[in-house]
Amino acid sequence: MVDQRLIEYLDNAELYKSNGDFIRAIECYKEFLKLDSSHPAVYSVLADLYKKAYGNKSLNEQINYYLKLLELKPNSRLALHGLAFGYEKLNNNDKARFYYEQLLQNNPTSVDYYNYGMFLIHCGDFEQGHKYFTARFEIDDPNLKYPAPEPRWDFKSDISDKTLLVHYEQGFGDTIMYSRFVHQLKKLAKKIIFVAQPELLNLIKNSKIFDGIEIVSSVESAKFDYTMALLDTPLITCAKASNLPFAEGYLDVQYDRKKSDKFKIGISYKGDKNANYQERDLTIENFEFLTHIEGAEIYSLQKDEEKHLGGIIPLGESFNNFTDTAKTIKEMDLIISTDNVILNLSGALGVKTLGLFSEETNFRWFKTNGKNVGWYNSVKPLKIKDNWQNEILKYIID
Repeated sequence: MVDQRLIEYLDNAELYKSNGDFIRAIECYKEFLKLDSSHPAVYSVLADLYKKAYGNKSLNEQINYYLKLLELKPNSRLALHGLAFGYEKLNNNDKARFYYEQLLQNNPTSVDYYNYGMFLIHCGDFEQGHKYFTARFEIDDPNLKYPAPEPRWDFKSDISDKTLLVHYEQGFGDTIMYSRFVHQLKKLAKKIIFVAQPELLNLIKNSKIFDGIEIVSSVESAKFDYTMALLDTPLITCAKASNLPFAEGYLDVQYDRKKSDKFKIGISYKGDKNANYQERDLTIENFEFLTHIEGAEIYSLQKDEEKHLGGIIPLGESFNNFTDTAKTIKEMDLIISTDNVILNLSGALGVKTLGLFSEETNFRWFKTNGKNVGWYNSVKPLKIKDNWQNEILKYIID
């Protein structure tokens, strides 16, 4: 006979859950497990509720319930997925890799391959990571559609007598970060055409690294034999995280450095509104402390400034394209930026930069400690935590 208390706990848990009271729902499910610990679904629900109620602060609890689920259902894809993600967020890469590989042996999907690719890239394993990362175009996601027209290059056929069109994908920062690899494709094809966003066109055209490459902003009039997506270039060029090409900088811009006895600091505190992943963005108020530095001038490079702050000079709205932005960056003594296009542009220009990263970084950033970020020698990483503003002041004074 079914214990009536089990039914009551389940009913109450579902009621609390439907009302968004996840904490009370958790308590009801835990009471249920004290009476009957044999139901796999309860463990998966609890893991999900802890995530909704407490977020990443409850990663250990989430992992514990996924482990219990895996004991009852050894081939549970839900458990394997939860464990891979959970351990990855805890920076336990060995355990994360173990469960990712278990997942890939259990009816894997394109999403599994894509996630594993991003994980490996984040670990600095570029060779294997970018192999799996190619699965992104097999996913039914409008943000991951193949960006170029057919036919695609299969990465195997000889193209030494062909024209290869390389098309940008995703945001401006991605174009800047990955464009360094386009130069290396010249040894593989007779001709390279690089499609970049119009806002970046002149900056890229006027940089020496792209000499001998046709730079366009549209494929409409381009004549080519094959195409490929820009973010696959590390795979084709056999890039290694330990020795990325042109890390010293590779974009060029003509500018007039005006003489000044002031220490000029340019700041950028947020990126695209639709891409504030892992709480990477800050506010202009977070940088008010810089205005108290004697002998310093503070400039905001934000294009979409929502408010101004006394002591911080707004420049972003005056930029017509990234050439304008680049000229201003080159005039600065220091750039301080969160993970956004300004950080990539400053690094690609070789300008001294402090890169501000949240605890959970985007997969591209495989190195967020030490003297530089790996992608750019001039960018020193700094984690946004309790004393990050004091760390900046110490860096400037030193």
